[in-house]
Amino acid sequence: MQSRSLLALAASGALAATPPGFEPSSETGLLVSYGGVAALDGTVVAKEVTQEAPTIGTQSKLDGTSFAVLMIDLDIPTNNPPETNTLLHWMQTGLTQSSSAITLNTTLGSTSAFLFSVPQDQEAFGPYFGPSPPARIPLSHTYTEIIVDTSDASEEDLSVLKTAAESRQGFNAQTVLTSAGLADKVVAGNFFNVTNPGPVQDATASNSTTGGGNSTNPGSSPSQSPITNAAVSQRGSASLFAAMMAGIALLAL
Repeated sequence: MQSRSLLALAASGALAATPPGFEPSSETGLLVSYGGVAALDGTVVAKEVTQEAPTIGTQSKLDGTSFAVLMIDLDIPTNNPPETNTLLHWMQTGLTQSSSAITLNTTLGSTSAFLFSVPQDQEAFGPYFGPSPPARIPLSHTYTEIIVDTSDASEEDLSVLKTAAESRQGFNAQTVLTSAGLADKVVAGNFFNVTNPGPVQDATASNSTTGGGNSTNPGSSPSQSPITNAAVSQRGSASLFAAMMAGIALLAL
């Protein structure tokens, strides 16, 4: 049995706001559900359930007519641990919120929530791709999601967001939202954790948040299998090994 329900979290005021030290911050909790698995308040969630974009909402209806969601990995490994970098996992604009509360059932129980949705023809500035921490320090990654009120944002403001989403690695939410005039428009937040079970590998062995490859670049297609890069790497290693064995065999003749 879960020790805390959604209603208990809400009553205590501890419901899934932005993590300590993250800016721009919010004290309003964002409900996040991956196929019924609650991902909030810093809880650890299995990587497998996070590979599709979650259902998100708030327990109280927010003011505003248009919103954006940003999801950022705060723990990208570097070659100088424990120093870390960041990576944008999702930026979707054009979100609207339901006019009435809808029942949201999760592993923490049921609650009424005003859910966000996006028109089908609204392309994401940064399409969603799921967490996949590599076997490097840190093994545990914190993912934060924020909702930004873009009701009064101009086309120029939105263009700033779109341009920023083109460079996912090193994404700084404070800098980007300030440039877009939206740093004071963060209206809800959340964070959760996804952990690689380890063991830690050498820095050159894996440096990916999209599967076991050698890059933190999510690639052009977020629906790409997270094991593709690893499979290519393994095939390359096998070919190199075969070539080495052949050379040894010729020398032995």
